[in-house]
Amino acid sequence: MMAVVVFAGRALDHRSPPLNTLAFVSAVLVMTDPLSVADPSFVLTFGATLAILAAMPVALALARGRFAGAIAAMSVASLAAETMLFPVSALVFSRVTFAGLVLNFLAIPLMAVAQIAGMLVIPLEALNFLPSLNVANLLNPVNPLNLVNPLNLVNPLNLVNPLKLTPSSAVGWIAHVGAAGLVRSADFLQLAARLSYRVAPPNSSVVGIYYIGLIVWCVFRRRRAEDGSAEGRGRRLCRRLAPVVALAAAFWILAEPWAAAERRGNGMMQVSFMDVGQGDSALVRFPRGATLLVDTGGLLSSSFDIGDRVVAPVLRDAGVRRLDYLALTHGDPDHIGGAASIIREFRPAEVWEGIPVPRFAPLRVLKDLARASGSRWANVYHGDRITVDGVAVIARRPDVADWERQQVRNDDSMVLELVWRDVSFVLAGDIGKAIERVLAAEVSPSRLRVLKVAHHGSLTSSSSDFLRALHPQVAVISAGRSNHFGHPVPEVLQRYRAIGAEIFRTDQDGAVTVETDGKSIDVHTFTGRHVRLPPTAH
Repeated sequence: MMAVVVFAGRALDHRSPPLNTLAFVSAVLVMTDPLSVADPSFVLTFGATLAILAAMPVALALARGRFAGAIAAMSVASLAAETMLFPVSALVFSRVTFAGLVLNFLAIPLMAVAQIAGMLVIPLEALNFLPSLNVANLLNPVNPLNLVNPLNLVNPLNLVNPLKLTPSSAVGWIAHVGAAGLVRSADFLQLAARLSYRVAPPNSSVVGIYYIGLIVWCVFRRRRAEDGSAEGRGRRLCRRLAPVVALAAAFWILAEPWAAAERRGNGMMQVSFMDVGQGDSALVRFPRGATLLVDTGGLLSSSFDIGDRVVAPVLRDAGVRRLDYLALTHGDPDHIGGAASIIREFRPAEVWEGIPVPRFAPLRVLKDLARASGSRWANVYHGDRITVDGVAVIARRPDVADWERQQVRNDDSMVLELVWRDVSFVLAGDIGKAIERVLAAEVSPSRLRVLKVAHHGSLTSSSSDFLRALHPQVAVISAGRSNHFGHPVPEVLQRYRAIGAEIFRTDQDGAVTVETDGKSIDVHTFTGRHVRLPPTAH
């Protein structure tokens, strides 16, 4: 669109600085679609173009004459684009990469090829629809205008032009090569993975400080170039401090110094039940900062990596850089589907599995991946117990198997109870009523209890005897919105209401976070719902 505006202006003998063209085109697009300002592609496209145009005077000054000058000019343009988009990448994609400094040497020429060829395709294709002249037949010297022989009987097999190649399709192929090369150039990251870093989305105020510093520096530097030596003391100070401020903000985004405080813990225990659709995933943050992730969500049939796209951002935002423990309650895809990405990025010190299923390939793959990442793979059974930051982590199930499992079973789910002072969390996996009957007689009473509802609120679980025995004050159901299983079923919901439990659902409330000091409970949700349960009387 910018090119069309520029060419139209020159046809009318009207020329304007490139920044004016950029502003005009962006204004037109925003007027036609106001929500485009929130589209990452809009921000990335106009941000990179603005940066390159702003750096163009420096780039042109370096590009005079020598080949090395052209390389230097390309380097300036590449550095300008990366500098402009650095916070956007961190904010939108939770990723900072320096590979663009190299890739832009390919991307910028390939983009030019794709754009120029793409623009030529349109008028060339239009020529094919002229009634008296078909450009495709111009390549057929036997009957170029197809006037005498409209049925092409002289050359019925079209031997001269067997592919029916037209100028528009030839130029379109060139545009395709440019676009495909542009996309495939990103594969360079697979060879240079260390040039890409995962970060937590930065605070918007830090992003604002970065851009303010950058803009102030650019403005005062330009004024200095225009005014020569007539620069006041205050302006000089601003010009020198602005890049320092921008660099400090960039360091904050990349190094995340605030995450160190998160990793030390705040003396509270926090359990976040993530909204992973029809699946389970809960992050436990212990009082002194240790972490346990129970399940990783997953989709039954999709290329969408829920571990990388949903679970990992939650961990990064919580300041987690390496997990202490990852518990896989059982091998169903809605519980382990995102585990591979989590193991690769967060390299848990230990990975817990319940009853092994030797023939189940997904768990074998995860086991190999964990060992390659330096994680200890351990089988956890009924009665196993550790203490983490003063919190007792107790395995209530499964029992040691007396026969080799051939497939994954819901009743083999790992059931964990976390006990801290007067508060108990029971994470019930997908167990059914048979296992619930055994657990009801084993789990000790607790003044305050949070129950992760078994099997997403299915009729196969949440038996009345089990609920009366545990008597949870808070019940959290992890289920997908409008899921085709009908979870949670109304009858199960009624059972929880009958015992007076506060019910939270990820399909309606979004992520559910429970925070406790061991005496009381605070529950808040993504949608803004908040419930506080004070200490109960002894």
